[in-house]
Amino acid sequence: MMSNGCGMPLAEPPIPIYTTAVMQARIAGLCLSVALVGCAATGADDEDVYLPEVTPRDIVRDGDAEPDGPRPDGIRLDVPLPEDYGLEVSEASDACAVRNPCGGCANLEASPGTPCDGCGGTYVCAGPDEVTCATMCSPNGCADSTREAFLNMTTYNRIAACAGGFQVAGLLHATPQCSRNAGNNSTNPNGIGCSIADLCAEGWRPCASPREVQQRTGAGIPSDFPAASFFAAAVSGPADDDICGIGSNDFYGLGTAGGTADRGTCAPLTRSSGDQCDDLPAPWDCGESTTWPNQFDEADKVTKPGPQGGGVLCCLAAG
Repeated sequence: MMSNGCGMPLAEPPIPIYTTAVMQARIAGLCLSVALVGCAATGADDEDVYLPEVTPRDIVRDGDAEPDGPRPDGIRLDVPLPEDYGLEVSEASDACAVRNPCGGCANLEASPGTPCDGCGGTYVCAGPDEVTCATMCSPNGCADSTREAFLNMTTYNRIAACAGGFQVAGLLHATPQCSRNAGNNSTNPNGIGCSIADLCAEGWRPCASPREVQQRTGAGIPSDFPAASFFAAAVSGPADDDICGIGSNDFYGLGTAGGTADRGTCAPLTRSSGDQCDDLPAPWDCGESTTWPNQFDEADKVTKPGPQGGGVLCCLAAG
């Protein structure tokens, strides 16, 4: 039997006693610390001695030392942990601290109730982590659901020629004024209370530049425009030579009626209104003023109080 230095016997160690100088020094130091603790505790009542509770988590795996039993989750410390340990999260302990408006944890593409990009509807929840557009863009492009040119909607799915009247003047910055109740096949073919933008379906608008038209007509400009028709884009220019650019002098488009347009600045647009809409059929109307500067602002004054003679080029707003 061995002594702890305080006269208390110690059980034989479970491993051989090393006799090298290094190990003797280590054992001596260990005995000294144990002796000090043991001596301090000697003479105290059992109830006065603090003995920390040892749990399986505190036991160091050394030699044959083993925990007294499995942990509360059934995992033993003397065997490898399962590969999927700690990966499973129950529904009751979902770690989502802040939920999105649809009830999920992911960042949504858009907030429910906000307008769809160019599609005219609003986003709604399509599950806890997804939104969808409740009303997709009209594939036709015209407010009355009838096209007058670009009739192949598969080839020309981002541009349409829409006929009808409009009586709110101007086309460069036009916005809908009559809830799109317009078009030659609508209940309001003369466009009472409507702007030229009302001829386009929800999610569509008047084409705003030659480039927009070019981007949507990769297959080329078709030849299916009605006779004696002109379909305007929201494109005008300076006061000379039928040039497209900055200004409100004349306006440009496509069709079978109208004057010529400058190829270098207007292509693929090929038709123009001419001075005071003189090159367009009735009921296109740019006023009768011939005094400066009023004869150079056709794009701001134009109206068309009837369905005949064309209308507007509508571009899908989404791209």
